[in-house]
Amino acid sequence: MFQRRYGLHFDFHAKPFEGMPAIGETLSEDDIREICRRVKPEFIQIDCKGHPGYASYPTRLGNAMPVICKDTLSLWRRVTKEEGVKLFMHYSGVMDERFCQKHPECAVLRLDGTRSPNVTRTFGHRYADMLLIPQLLELAGMYGVDGVWVDGECWATEVDYDPETVSAFENETGLILRGHEGDLDSAEMQAFRAYCRKLFMDYVQYYTDKVHAVYPDFMITSNWLYSDYMPEQVRVDVDYLSGDFNPWNSVCSARVAGRALAGQGKGWDLMSWNFRVNREGYAAGVYVKSPQQIMQEAASVLSLGGGFQNYITQRKDGSPRMEQIRPMEQVFDFVRARVPWCYGCEAVPQVAVFMSAHDRYLECKGLFGRDGGERIMGLVALLCDMGHSVSVVSEHSFEKGYPLIVVPELYRELEADTAKQLLRYAREGGSLLLIGPNAIACMIRAGAPLTIEKPTQERRVFSLDGEGFASVYGASCAVEAQGAEILARSYCEEREAGQPFALCLKYGKGMLSCVGADIGLAYQEARQSAHPKLLERVMARLYQPLARIESAEGTVELTLLHRDNALLLQLTNMNGPHHDTRTPSFSNIWPCRDVRLALRLKAKPRAVTQRPCGKAVDFKWEGDTLRFTIDRVDYHEIVEIETGAPE
Repeated sequence: MFQRRYGLHFDFHAKPFEGMPAIGETLSEDDIREICRRVKPEFIQIDCKGHPGYASYPTRLGNAMPVICKDTLSLWRRVTKEEGVKLFMHYSGVMDERFCQKHPECAVLRLDGTRSPNVTRTFGHRYADMLLIPQLLELAGMYGVDGVWVDGECWATEVDYDPETVSAFENETGLILRGHEGDLDSAEMQAFRAYCRKLFMDYVQYYTDKVHAVYPDFMITSNWLYSDYMPEQVRVDVDYLSGDFNPWNSVCSARVAGRALAGQGKGWDLMSWNFRVNREGYAAGVYVKSPQQIMQEAASVLSLGGGFQNYITQRKDGSPRMEQIRPMEQVFDFVRARVPWCYGCEAVPQVAVFMSAHDRYLECKGLFGRDGGERIMGLVALLCDMGHSVSVVSEHSFEKGYPLIVVPELYRELEADTAKQLLRYAREGGSLLLIGPNAIACMIRAGAPLTIEKPTQERRVFSLDGEGFASVYGASCAVEAQGAEILARSYCEEREAGQPFALCLKYGKGMLSCVGADIGLAYQEARQSAHPKLLERVMARLYQPLARIESAEGTVELTLLHRDNALLLQLTNMNGPHHDTRTPSFSNIWPCRDVRLALRLKAKPRAVTQRPCGKAVDFKWEGDTLRFTIDRVDYHEIVEIETGAPE
């Protein structure tokens, strides 16, 4: 099956408006051919049907735009096929405004008794049978396109209070929803939400099976399926996983989204937007990113083993924005040179950040979402900025040999069995680090030998040495355990006697450690130099990293991948204001220099080579440790280490 390693995405969510141009009015064959030859993407995704529900090609299904002067899809298909480029469709699934207007009985019934103006029901598959499946079959058969990227799916689907859905839920489960509608604290409502989530996944499996039965090679994904929006074990037979990450703090967003997808065992790619939108104030507007920004964002995806695509909007007649596409030649030269040492590689287990699907679903206002994701985004960013090779795991994937598992602050809880499994992991030799009062309290309920005071919201500070202090944000708690080593204390006032704030203790054959505040969210919202110092002190007691950055001028992210008989150290430059919302576009990403690395190996490697340049790396072999220096990392460099298996 085709591997989606690098491509371009275009869409414009076609919708009629006064004075609109005819679809295809300025689209030219020359532009399409120039894109294929200049940028050389392996695949292109173009608009087909966006959230408004109008097809931007002359479909036979009755939902075409009212004014079409050219069959744009036929033109795109002919030229891309001649140029050897795969063609995928951007198609809005669950979200379809036009279909809901024409068939209100097929729209979600909300808690207030109104029908959604744009979200279809997944119960009964009426929308799938009436439009989605026939349209995908048309695209695959009549037009011969290679696949579809179905947008507006898990993040758009809603709880459906239609009597038909409620009745089916009550008959299947024996629970009565009446009287509990909207009450997120009730078991009945949580069960109903889980039922609606299952309906969505059944719907994706249904349309995937129907289309594959006729066109088995037609590639299908549902946007953000089995990602950080829904970190569950893969059960739906889509052909690949994908998503489009946050267009603002894109690098940190890609760090989390990519790591969530990377552990799911399927080919995956992520899409960065080539622009940012500021909707408020004096600086409201659209800001096109520089190629340098997009290369940094691409490196955040490539370094995790995924494919990369970049999103550029089409004009309202469906023509491409060539002035924005041409600079992508530089970006795709950069990407193409690196994919042989990135795509499809797997992470070497090191630090795992635990993302709980159970806790995420308790917090989400919708059925799926990123509510509370700032906690995990901040913690992953902190650990990566410290130079640790980080993975993201969930309930189904955490027992894979990670020497250290970090549980971020929870919204509410882990399932009891999961908490007990994590404690067993530590007792049997692993290291477990708990971040925040809710995470600690959850593990205490599961049997962890810790005690905490009731969390407080009052302003506190913490210190590693009783001299330098840093602020604590949100809830914090004092934490104690018999025989524990106290690693930091917190204070209301700097001169008072401090309370234990971070500690570490021997737990069975392993280690148990905790920090009494949400240090991940603190790093996300207001970074302080004490944040990495605190975690470094804690983590030094918990595990010895396989690879480490001994020193560097600048911030370097280290990701350790492997394939066959090679370790692949991915070094990504994290300099620049990529997390500053006041700097929407920038090109001043200064290089990281003199990056000194150390790597523990069982045997001396046969060769150490810098990729993609192919330069042999001078190294020292000291006992069981390989040491070398990379002079400069502009955006992303790879060090390929042949032979020598990790300990």
